[in-house]
Amino acid sequence: MNLTNQATGNVLKIFLIIGMILGGILALTNFFYAYLYEVYLLISWVDWAVSISNSVIWFITCIIYLIWIYKVHTDLRLLNPDYPITPLGSIARIIIPFYNLYGLWNIFSTMSRYFEEHNKTFNIGNRLGLIIPFYYILFLGTEILNRSIVASEVPNIHLFVISFILDLILVVIFYFMVKDILKALPIIQSELTEKNRNNQSINS
Repeated sequence: MNLTNQATGNVLKIFLIIGMILGGILALTNFFYAYLYEVYLLISWVDWAVSISNSVIWFITCIIYLIWIYKVHTDLRLLNPDYPITPLGSIARIIIPFYNLYGLWNIFSTMSRYFEEHNKTFNIGNRLGLIIPFYYILFLGTEILNRSIVASEVPNIHLFVISFILDLILVVIFYFMVKDILKALPIIQSELTEKNRNNQSINS
């Protein structure tokens, strides 16, 4: 059985790396905007160009992410037909408002527990389980912060800079989560294949 998520996941990693680079540039340019405005005036065109590029990259990244998470759960159900989240269920947990507050946590915590059930991916599952609270809190925090900035008539410039830094940290954390998931699934597949072969040898 070939895993369907690997190619899409590798593309997602590339876009996340691009997002990290662009996010780092935006955090820097907005720092200059807030505290060294004379310098910012010299590089304002960079900020403008990167902002547009970043918006396009994130739109594409979101689409790739949804495709990837669907394929991940397709593979998980093939590896374990009793896996509790279906491919469509994973999409619903992400895109449905309010439900996604629970859904995001549920997706990754369920994966973490499943990885911990296998000897060779126990450490990956444990690490993912430790990362999830930070990712979740940061995700909610950046959402609230960004919405408050947009809603404010006169945004606090310090919060503006902080929001870009937190967005960057969030992407970095998510990148490592994706990397761990991509690493774990082939290991589980190999472990299950080896187990099936051993069972067949015993039966024969």
